[in-house]
Amino acid sequence: MKSPVSPKTTLTKTELEPNLDAFQCPESGGHYIPAASYWRWLGKNPSRLPQLPVSSDDLPEEEDTASARLCPESGMPMLRYKVGHGFSFTIDRSPSGGIWLDRGEWEALRAHNFHDELHLVFTLPWQNKVRRAEQEDKLAQLLRQRIGEEAYEKTTAFRDWLETQADPAPILALLSANK
Repeated sequence: MKSPVSPKTTLTKTELEPNLDAFQCPESGGHYIPAASYWRWLGKNPSRLPQLPVSSDDLPEEEDTASARLCPESGMPMLRYKVGHGFSFTIDRSPSGGIWLDRGEWEALRAHNFHDELHLVFTLPWQNKVRRAEQEDKLAQLLRQRIGEEAYEKTTAFRDWLETQADPAPILALLSANK
């Protein structure tokens, strides 16, 4: 099998985890995990680990993803999926179900217990959640620019407090009443 990022380089077989066979690109350090290998490994690890918070300090540098990558097994183009949930990188999935991870991505996912949910990244609910989070972040940035950081912080703190109130309707009525 040839590397999706270095087509002249042959992938070498490796074991990412006990019972998880993969193929590594000796040039880029990326990994290709065949679908059957991932599902077999996941089946032997039925309990899911709780996800841990992600910080940008421990994420791998993003690789150049300008060009489409071809699946090492089928030769078909792979599709990119945003991981989200604090991860800034994307992962590639083959039409055959195989997964390509750039250097350091498996380790980052594993360090935060997302490696056993890798298959969920490709689902519509996961991708919808990633898009919603991106939209919320963009809206927050826009509001910060529009009203200023201090007003934004005070407003969001008030909103969070309001959500804890048993009956917020009178408070909202007071706020919207004309003086």
